[in-house]
Amino acid sequence: ECTFLDIHRRDVMSTPSRVVQRAPTSRSATNRRANASSTLARAIRGAKRGDNERRDAWADALPRDGGALRDPPAVLRDVCVVFCEPKIANNVGAFARACAAFECCDLRVVTPMCDVESRAATSAAKGARRLVPRASEVKSSLEEALVGCSLAVAFHPWEDEAAPERRFRSVEALAEAAPGGEDGKKLALVFGNEADGLTAAQLGACDCVCTLPMGRLVESLSVTHAGVIALSTYFSRRDARGRVARARSG
Repeated sequence: ECTFLDIHRRDVMSTPSRVVQRAPTSRSATNRRANASSTLARAIRGAKRGDNERRDAWADALPRDGGALRDPPAVLRDVCVVFCEPKIANNVGAFARACAAFECCDLRVVTPMCDVESRAATSAAKGARRLVPRASEVKSSLEEALVGCSLAVAFHPWEDEAAPERRFRSVEALAEAAPGGEDGKKLALVFGNEADGLTAAQLGACDCVCTLPMGRLVESLSVTHAGVIALSTYFSRRDARGRVARARSG
């Protein structure tokens, strides 16, 4: 039996005129191509200051005071996100970026199973690297992470006996009943890891549970997408009059 590859090899060997000899590539030429590709990638990515004038102007005009928004203050300043036992460093960074996008400046990580200080985490955070907790800042338990919170909401997609009896079927319903932190404390939005969600003990440490309405084609959302939906809903309710949109546009 003869394969197509064998036939092709015989044809090339029997017909020398069909073989195209390529000139050897010098190391300098290879390096030039690599540098050109890298420069093009940076230009497309626009990740450095100077690559995008509009983004640079926005960053220069951002009202900050020691890293905190001041006029108007951060919209979700009384909300924190708690990410329990993450397994993938990229998701820690993605959560930091989601928090920053909706002006939630408090991301707490509980007993991570990944390196929160890794390049994967900081790269995924993009402009929100300051929100990625250092290894020394991670919490040893959910109870520790909930210190200073008036209400803890578990985001959990499944019916579970360990879950609190108080259940909300959408973030809108949750935000109506629990619009924010109380008495100077914070509202905690609690998420479990990518594979198993929240444990029974973690569910038991929360005051209520919220599920997101979904279709039938997949079992659950990715944890970071669920976080984006929750944060976006709270942000939209708070900024219904568009104060932040006006401040952002200058």
